[in-house]
Amino acid sequence: MDMQIIGRIGSIVLGYALGNFLTAFLVTRIVAHKSPTEIGSHNPGMANVMAQLGFVPGVAVLAGDLAKTILAVVLANLFFPQIGHFATLYAAVGATLGHNFPFWQHFRGGKGVAVTVVLVILYNPFWGVMALLGALAVLLISQYLSLAGIAILTVYVIISVFVFPLETTIVLALLTLIMLWRFWADILNIVHGTQEKKNIPKKIIQLLTKKKDSAKSAK
Repeated sequence: MDMQIIGRIGSIVLGYALGNFLTAFLVTRIVAHKSPTEIGSHNPGMANVMAQLGFVPGVAVLAGDLAKTILAVVLANLFFPQIGHFATLYAAVGATLGHNFPFWQHFRGGKGVAVTVVLVILYNPFWGVMALLGALAVLLISQYLSLAGIAILTVYVIISVFVFPLETTIVLALLTLIMLWRFWADILNIVHGTQEKKNIPKKIIQLLTKKKDSAKSAK
């Protein structure tokens, strides 16, 4: 088999294996002695854990999901240097698939926003930041977390058409379709006006105010 094909398949398999580690299960077991599928929206991701268990557990889930994707990318570049930058792309894609469709959870996992952030940043830091800024604008305007998650890849695909190789654009487009599928219920709720909005700046201010009040009480 061609070494280029082996490198791509190997990177995906490696990423998928690491992506199967859902940090939310570890964090919620430690903090609440429950599975993330038993709380809130039942989604094993940062947003659900943070909403139900607090800021620190949510950040712990985010850190773990980012770390597993970075590790997948580092190992893929180490093991499959023959495919160059595509090792980063396919390892991160594999991690996203593993996170979204873990075999040990009957292929029902998270929605892959955190791992997608790693993908867009590591594949090309400059354009990755541009995609994240575009997603941030969508979040601030719409106040829908799901639309912001979808926007990360959507903006990156648009950028890819003009900047990256055709193979990259095709892979990113397929990943965007998967992201749309994972958020389809949220999209329908937005259309019907039943999806909850998140005023992120207000949430941050409330969190900081709460921390200041707690510090004053401790004194």
